[in-house]
Amino acid sequence: MPEVLGPNNEKYADFYANWVKLQEEYLQELRAALDSNIHAAELSGLVQKVLAHYEEYYTAKDGATRQDVLKVVQSSWKSPLETAFMFIGGWRPTIACQVAYAQAGQQIEAELAEFLSGIDTPTMASLSSKQLSRISDLQQLTQKSEEDLEHRMAVLQQGFADEPLLSLAQGHDQHRSHPMLSLEQAGEQQRAEEEAGDSDHVPELQSAMDEKVKALEELVIDADDVRSRTLKEMVQILNPVQAAQYLVAAAQIQVAIRHLGAKHNGTHHNSEHTEA
Repeated sequence: MPEVLGPNNEKYADFYANWVKLQEEYLQELRAALDSNIHAAELSGLVQKVLAHYEEYYTAKDGATRQDVLKVVQSSWKSPLETAFMFIGGWRPTIACQVAYAQAGQQIEAELAEFLSGIDTPTMASLSSKQLSRISDLQQLTQKSEEDLEHRMAVLQQGFADEPLLSLAQGHDQHRSHPMLSLEQAGEQQRAEEEAGDSDHVPELQSAMDEKVKALEELVIDADDVRSRTLKEMVQILNPVQAAQYLVAAAQIQVAIRHLGAKHNGTHHNSEHTEA
């Protein structure tokens, strides 16, 4: 089967590896910018650069998904640990809101110490009531979109028990040998009937499977759209300092999971060699 390609006709796995490397570089840039207390306008520019980097990823993934959604869902360029916990080809959209709440909670103690020292720096811990309300609205909207995606996936999965797959299964179940035939003759009869039956169903089965794969493709694209939209809308709610802190937290989670996945994969691989 042909390779899934990135936006510049490179292997998508190579695009992803380069994207990940640049994400970690941007993470360090954001950390350095926050530590140096740079001007808000400059920090805002860095935030927009990071968002553009995420947009590049989703644009490339959209193209890859349209080429071969099954390979994208399997994501061989990621570790088994990462793919095992994916939600329709990526992270669960509502996590974007959970990260904001968690980040705000972790910073409350640090901000209290700064306040007592006479320092007034806006952080995720100083979210205004209006910001909290907007985040709550975004969470509810994202939750609804997430539930809709889950319902569509459930319908798609349950569809494997519908026609024409059901007819094929019933057809195989009806293959019964004549009681007077020998075991060898009965086996030959069943094989001949199954081959003929499968051949009769091939075009219909292929058409049905193509429809399901196409539905999965649309589902992954829509899920990525929700992920991308939620991230951008969250950042729009925050001021430049808060947005930078938020993007640092989000990237740190992604980087940590990638590193844990790589470590787990390496440990499992070494264990298999030891047992062999």
